Amino acid sequence: MRHYHPSFIRQCLVLACGLALAGFGVALTTRAGLGTSPISSLPYVVTFLTPLTFGMTTFVVNVFFVLGQVALLRRDFPVTQFGQLGVVLLFGVFIDLGMWVGGLWVPSAYWGRLAEVVVGSVVMAAGIALQIHADLIFNPGEGIVKALCRVTRTRFAWTKMGFDVSLVAVSLVLSLVALHAVRGLREGTIVAAFAVGLSLRWLVPLLRPVRRWLFA
Repeated sequence: MRHYHPSFIRQCLVLACGLALAGFGVALTTRAGLGTSPISSLPYVVTFLTPLTFGMTTFVVNVFFVLGQVALLRRDFPVTQFGQLGVVLLFGVFIDLGMWVGGLWVPSAYWGRLAEVVVGSVVMAAGIALQIHADLIFNPGEGIVKALCRVTRTRFAWTKMGFDVSLVAVSLVLSLVALHAVRGLREGTIVAAFAVGLSLRWLVPLLRPVRRWLFA
């Protein structure tokens, strides 16, 4: 019987918690009805074109992110990173669960919905921070940016910003062409972009004790 090192088991637990928080954060941000986060913009627009749930479209889009990494890195793509498919499958489940829970009550007042976007963004950032500290398997959205950085020799922050802007642009064009209207993209998309980025700046250092516990 195979035995796993305690640190590996802890990493899996922290990764799962991070995925749960990130999934619920995405759902909260989206349920407010003011748009969704940039990284989720394309999957969300696709939900208006197919019978698939938000979690399902998130999985499908992220499969292409993994294939993009393989195309960019080729032989340098670590085989272990195919585990990203399992990660995003679980992430999609948490998004759908969060969408169901979040749908039980949605604020009617605009300020309440805007507050929900901010809260969802902070929850999402906490989930991303835990995934960073777990240091186990990349989320495909992060993995494709890392692959682009490696190929283009650019900084992660700038490449991530450009990638997110590109996703929003593609989502906007798809929405206009296929739906003849802007769907899923509103002021909440911009708020989420800034709120997640700013929250990560203080949440990653704040949750650093988790990393020490992982490898204690």
